[in-house]
Amino acid sequence: MAVVSNMSAPTVLFRLSAARVLGDELRFGLLGKRGVQHFSVQRAGRQTGQLVLVKPVQGPATLEVDIEMSEMERKVLLGRYVTKVTLFVSPYSF
Repeated sequence: MAVVSNMSAPTVLFRLSAARVLGDELRFGLLGKRGVQHFSVQRAGRQTGQLVLVKPVQGPATLEVDIEMSEMERKVLLGRYVTKVTLFVSPYSF
């Protein structure tokens, strides 16, 4: 995904949804430590989470973040889905 340098924050960059839920709960989060200072994951609905840019990034830069969606049934893990998002930040603010 390509964005301009110093994009205003907070900004929703990406939405992640489940087509259907087999369990009784979906959990969204960031994996590892990469991108934690620039991103957060917020709940956007029962089946949707969103990746939010929380800190502007001066370009040029390339940032990577892994978003995890875990499907739970009575606190037992049914499935785990990982989405990798790569953000290419332009050196320009336009």
